[in-house]
Parts: sequence; C-alpha cells; structure tokens
Amino acid sequence: MSCKVEVDFAPIYECMTSLTAFFSKQNHNAMDAGKLWVREVQGLFAPVILQKMKGIVKSLEDFSLSPYIWSCPGNRSVSEFLDWFDDLSTGQLYEIAASCGLSVPSNLPELRNLTSEVLREWDLRYFSSITLAIIEGLTQEALARQLLLNEMEDMEVYEQATGGMRLYPNDLLKRVILVPQYHSRPLVSSNIYDEIIFTHYSCDIIPPDQGHPAPTLLRLTRALSDETRLCILRLLSQKQMTFTEIVREIGLSKSTIHYHLIALRAAGLVIVHYYSKSTESKNIEYSLRLEALKDLPLQIGRYLTS
Repeated sequence: MSCKVEVDFAPIYECMTSLTAFFSKQNHNAMDAGKLWVREVQGLFAPVILQKMKGIVKSLEDFSLSPYIWSCPGNRSVSEFLDWFDDLSTGQLYEIAASCGLSVPSNLPELRNLTSEVLREWDLRYFSSITLAIIEGLTQEALARQLLLNEMEDMEVYEQATGGMRLYPNDLLKRVILVPQYHSRPLVSSNIYDEIIFTHYSCDIIPPDQGHPAPTLLRLTRALSDETRLCILRLLSQKQMTFTEIVREIGLSKSTIHYHLIALRAAGLVIVHYYSKSTESKNIEYSLRLEALKDLPLQIGRYLTS
C-alpha cells in the first residue's frame, strides 16, 4: 500500500475544531459537550460579534484549514500559526493547496483573511482560556498514537483511533493524517482530498468525576438501550449495507437513521467502510463491529466495583 498514515497535533487544530463545533448547530445534540457548553460559550461574546462570526463561519464551509496547519513549521500555537498564515503570499497559499491536491477557489486570499479574523476573535474570547489539560492530553495522545504506527499496520491504527472507520485507498491517495480532538467528542470528521485525508478523531482525555462512568461505557450502554439501534446492528451482522439500504430495511426517515448511526458509531459498534476507489456516490457502507462488545462485562464490572 502506497498510502501512509501519520499523526499530527498542534493547538491551532483544536482551536479550529472547537470553533466549528460551536457553530455546527446540527451536531450539538450528538456532542458530549452539548448545548450546555454552547450556552456557556455564548455568554463570552456580545450578540453582535457572534452574529458576525456566524456569517464568516458559514462562508468558510467549503474551506479547510488543515492542509495549512499541517504545512506550517514551528510549534503552531494559535497566534504563531495565524501570524505565519497571514504572511503567506497569494502564490504560497495556492502552492500549499495544490500540493495537497485541493481544488483551489479563486477567492483563496479572502478566505484566508476571514479565517484568520474569526479564529483570532475565538481565541481571544474563548480558546486561550481553556484548561491546559486539554492541549497537554491531546499532545500526549498524538505521541502515543504515533508510536503505535511502529508496532501495528497503518490502517489498523487508523481504524482503532476512529473507533471503526476502515479506509480502502485508491492509487492517488498518498497520506492520511490523524488529528486527535476533544471538543467535538464523540464525533469523527474527515477532510477528504485526492492525495490526502485529514481525520479528526475523538479523545476522552479528561477523566470522569469520581463515581461517574467513563464516557466510552456511557456511549456503549446508551447505544444498546434503543430498539431501533439493536435492529440496525442485527441487520449489519448479516452483511455490509449502505445508508440507503438501512433506511429501506428499517422503514424510518433518513434523519432518524442518521441520528441512530451517529450513536452507534460513537460507541464503536459499526465499521464504516470508505471506498475511495469507488467512482459511485455510494462509496460508504456499514457493518457490525463486534470488537466493541468484547469487554463490555469487564467495563461494567470495573465501574461497579471501583
């Protein structure tokens, strides 16, 4: 396989992830932080500033900062990265985009300026004040995951980190960059291009309060407590299925099935097969991931007796 998996982390990644998580209203119910975190952060901003930022973020929906973060030298703190990013010439902006096989928008310098503006405001009002344990934990997670690449096959490390995403690369794909993230837990997101994929995977780096179950145990038991989700798992135990096939078999709306699949994916109960070789739109299929159930009795026993 010519495709190589790498792990990367810098504070600017998490700054961007937290900003996106805050403004992605459709994901708030699925995130561990949820609407409570959103309300707390809203209180840090004047309404007029939030409205302006919301407009900027919407205009940046098709723009990914990840290739630029990955290409930036140095330790890439938020301020240091943005200073470097602001100093890039138009030619350098296009060169980095082209090197990753990105489609290059004609207004790239404008998108750069808007990205820098909104991230500086976000860092000033929120991100610069988050607990250092988050950044330290993500840094250690990235180092540990990188070491695993010396012991395991690249795609095994990828599937383990993402809790069940399985890639089938095409001949164009050269690199897959794993980036640990905290704010969007338990969601996993990817920026997919011809030659490179950036996958931001979920990390529970802050231990639960004394007497409370671990997030992984909560997600697993919640996922198994719903009749529809159990029906989906039974279907997936028999064969790989596309989203459309699952909708047809279960007989519920697409939005409802989407919601249930998010819960099952968060619990690590499904394998998401992504076929980058496929020329069809249906390049994602799902199957059962029994591995997540193997130590369920052990997890419950450990929690009850701790």
